[in-house]
Amino acid sequence: MKVHHRVMWVLFLALVVAARIYWPEPEEPEILAYRGVSDEAFSTLRRHALRFAEARARDGFEFTDGPNAASFFQVRCRGVPVLYVERQQFLLLIRLPLGAGRRAPAIFYLQATLEWPLHPLNHLEQFLAGVQEPTVQDRLLLMVAGGVPEEERCE
Repeated sequence: MKVHHRVMWVLFLALVVAARIYWPEPEEPEILAYRGVSDEAFSTLRRHALRFAEARARDGFEFTDGPNAASFFQVRCRGVPVLYVERQQFLLLIRLPLGAGRRAPAIFYLQATLEWPLHPLNHLEQFLAGVQEPTVQDRLLLMVAGGVPEEERCE
């Protein structure tokens, strides 16, 4: 009976280690919703993100516009998106993939800079606008997934 329990524990630990090594990061983003912004305010946010990425290009950051530069842009870390900003009619959405902090810790400085002049929606307004937060399952998968390899990180 003792051997059976030990084998089960060893298999369980092997499964946890394998999951940490091979399980991909969840793609479900952390979405923050704000009241809509003017064209000028969105251009200012875009400039901040562009300067951030240009100043850290040696570290692997890059700035890209979406199909409509007046309503969407993103910042990438070694080709992987770590911040999306999308302007909708009455909302501004800032999305951070759940693993963004592990892949590119500096992205939180940019996020704070972008959020500073904005007016966030409260939880009820966010829910009514259809902006949903990641599930508990997504957050648990991120904890099990472990870190990002050094060569894929942006400092």
